[in-house]
Amino acid sequence: MHIPFWSGRSDEAPDASSLDAGQLVRRLSVALLSGMTLLVALSAIAPSYSGQSQVLSDLSFFPLPLLRGSAPSATSTAPTLADRSSHPSTKLAPYFTPTASLSSARTPNVLRQFHTLLDQYVHRQVHDDNFTIRVIDRRTDEVLELFELTELRAEYENGEATDWRAVDERRHEAMDRLVDKYERQGVPLDDIIVRWGRAHQVRAAHERDRAYRAYERRLAEHLGLSLLATEIGTVETFNQDRLVSAAGAVSRYQMLPWVLRRSGVTEYTLPTEGDAWVHVEEEENPLLVLEPAFLLLRGYANAVGHELPGLSAYHAGPGNIFKLYRGFYTSDRFTASSTVADAYAWAVTEGFDRVRDGSTFGSDSRGYVPAAYGALQARDDRPVDQTPPLRTARLQVSRGSALTLRELLAPLDSLDRSFDWGPEADTATALYDRFRALNPHIDLPSSPDGTIPEAGNVRFVASIDGKAVRFFLPLEAPAVLRAAGVSALDSTATFRYDASTYAGPTADQVTPWDRQYESLVDDIAQFGFTEANRERLLRLHDRFETLAEQRPTRYRRRQLRIISTHRRLWMSNPWQELADATTRATGRMKIEGRPLDLHPEAVGAPDTLPSLPPPQ
Repeated sequence: MHIPFWSGRSDEAPDASSLDAGQLVRRLSVALLSGMTLLVALSAIAPSYSGQSQVLSDLSFFPLPLLRGSAPSATSTAPTLADRSSHPSTKLAPYFTPTASLSSARTPNVLRQFHTLLDQYVHRQVHDDNFTIRVIDRRTDEVLELFELTELRAEYENGEATDWRAVDERRHEAMDRLVDKYERQGVPLDDIIVRWGRAHQVRAAHERDRAYRAYERRLAEHLGLSLLATEIGTVETFNQDRLVSAAGAVSRYQMLPWVLRRSGVTEYTLPTEGDAWVHVEEEENPLLVLEPAFLLLRGYANAVGHELPGLSAYHAGPGNIFKLYRGFYTSDRFTASSTVADAYAWAVTEGFDRVRDGSTFGSDSRGYVPAAYGALQARDDRPVDQTPPLRTARLQVSRGSALTLRELLAPLDSLDRSFDWGPEADTATALYDRFRALNPHIDLPSSPDGTIPEAGNVRFVASIDGKAVRFFLPLEAPAVLRAAGVSALDSTATFRYDASTYAGPTADQVTPWDRQYESLVDDIAQFGFTEANRERLLRLHDRFETLAEQRPTRYRRRQLRIISTHRRLWMSNPWQELADATTRATGRMKIEGRPLDLHPEAVGAPDTLPSLPPPQ
């Protein structure tokens, strides 16, 4: 949501169009590491430097087949991510379908530029490693030079410890000289683009995500999102869970603490049987922040009218997207058939300078969605996980009960019974260490001999200061505990992570009100930022609240959280400014799309739903 300053992630060594012509600003050009500008003044005399350049003349950027990544293995018959309907090349066509014909596109030149931008980021995330700098001429998309830190790469390949921040500092120095070099050769500064490879860090991020990727994919598809959503953690933090941004955003998905608290992701301390207390930070467990992050993204996408600018809103903020639309209204690309996705593609290509000057939508924002696409390409030819690598149960203690960790684990410590504690616990041998690996949000102390120390023998209760106390065990563990006579667990609060988790809603769960909301979002995609549509939204929000009260299923609660995010954004001042601009812009033309009020042919929904049967 907010790019951290610490990760060395830098979505791009920013292209020179984001710079002024001065030498100092040029030396600052690379410094947008991880979402904020790092003011670095370098010496006028560069130190001696070990590296190797490949000057590539007369080379068009990259052939289109490379944009799709490497071909799947001929021996693999399992479907790949690229085969799924949720892949952006299908779900978000034609924006992520570079091989598609542009003859029927509304703005073929903009779409061609957008595909070129995607192409650059596929190479940045997939093909160019962290020791590579690629210099491009914006005017022709020609690769001017491929510069490589060969000595540092050799040290890495020999197994020496690598500090990616130090590598980036060396790339800062090299990039500065490369920009000077090509400016002296007559390439205008505004047309020099520099991209840093991130393939090493992307691969490491995907390995960190191995236990959770199946759930990310399923939740994205359940919410109607494309697979681009599964790369939010890669782009934000390289899937590192304990990093905090300069703005205070936390978790691998970089959400502000107040947003997480509103979603029930909290912090508290647990007592132990000794004198110690153990701190719990739920944002450090991906399974606890996954749903809040994706529901927020879905709400943003609905509020701005399309997933493409919705992803950008997750990073840059919805206010910047509303400003982006206002800028598009004044461009010569805005027509009666334009969509908000067209506006986004324009904003990150030929309209970028205009958008950047009127907002905080900078180079990192421009590269956010392309970086997610590039990261997805790094694994979209892999077979889809049929069985999640991590199968677990999220548990709570019943109200009024208490259970120590020692009492919880004792029945599971059996030589004739083994449990799958997930890939993070593969190297752990002691039961206590396996529990620690499965519960990274609980800051349990280490134990040299693997036994439960007194300072780690936490006492689980239902809640602390109104905050639910949640922990994880292997999927089979609750049944074993019940058979052993452990009765303190609240079976109604158990949530299973297995092959059925995040399955889509059944037909009887989707009401006419849900379909009316989908229709509203479709209208918003045609620049439906009108007072009439806001009235539709408010009426639907009230209905969703009633439905969630009558039938508080997970699906209904998710729907309410999504539309509540949408409503909050549409009650803001930036939205009102956009609505006023929309009225002025659409007054000059007739926007194609549905009528801007509730459709008279819509099927009415009952005021109440049948009561749910009592829980078994």
